[in-house]
Amino acid sequence: MRPHLVAQTSLPPLWSLDRVPGASVWLAHTEEGELLVLDDKLTVLRTVALPQEWKGGHAVAPDLSFVAASGPDRVSVLDMTGRQVWSHPHADWVFEESGSCVVTTDARGVWAVARTEDGDACMLFDAQDGSVRRTALLPSETVGSELLPHPDGIHVGVAAGHGDDAYRIFLVASDGTGPAAEVPPGDTRILIDIQPGSGLMLTTPYGEGPIALLRSPDGGIVAARQPAQLFSGQDEQFDFYAGFLGPDRVLAASSAQRHVVFSVPDLRPTAEIEYPDDDERAWLIVRHDGTWVTADPDTGRVQLWRLGGGLLGG
Repeated sequence: MRPHLVAQTSLPPLWSLDRVPGASVWLAHTEEGELLVLDDKLTVLRTVALPQEWKGGHAVAPDLSFVAASGPDRVSVLDMTGRQVWSHPHADWVFEESGSCVVTTDARGVWAVARTEDGDACMLFDAQDGSVRRTALLPSETVGSELLPHPDGIHVGVAAGHGDDAYRIFLVASDGTGPAAEVPPGDTRILIDIQPGSGLMLTTPYGEGPIALLRSPDGGIVAARQPAQLFSGQDEQFDFYAGFLGPDRVLAASSAQRHVVFSVPDLRPTAEIEYPDDDERAWLIVRHDGTWVTADPDTGRVQLWRLGGGLLGG
């Protein structure tokens, strides 16, 4: 299936590229340390400069009113000029480790993974003054993480990397107490998206393995699809990148940069995306409204795509 190319642009080499939960914008983090907020024409709406060594997972509020930044030794909120509004210091991340942030969809809170004296924790801050509203310890140290607001407005999903041997999933409730609740099964799945409405969690494998749909909050497996069921080459696996395209579609990438559409909730393959050229598309970031971006981080080329042909059901 051929997608519709909506927009494209050339940016500086990229450290990361993300969707912004609750907003029709994208957030690019360049290797030089700039955060770029892009609209759906891939036009830069805002630019916020960060220290180049701040390689954590940063976020922008859905209303574009502030930036939440994960630094080597602090969580900070900045206004859109880069001026610090508040900062919460924490224990240092060591070499090649980092934390992460995400803004709640109502822009009233900032979730962050931070290193505390008691261990790594998922923390909820008041977005306005930085006061701590929730601290949920994680059971072991992390090297990297990603946070996904749950559509129920209460929980946040934590995809936590633990070195070379594990990637685990946690759910933390803003109104809860105690440590983070781990979502089974296993420690080789990455939480990559949570579907609005159903709350289904989409996971991709850490290494070899299936993509899967899990119920929240218990983590029961709704469906799973092994790479051998789709890809003839023994070395071709599912990549990290995937997401819900809408209420009944998932788009997922393979290690060979093939992008396949699956139905929900059975993860039955329905189409493969046929791009008009063979350009590098190492990154795939999917949004719930039927659009996605592909990117080559080395060249900074970013393209925005949309499915055609009425394949997104209601």
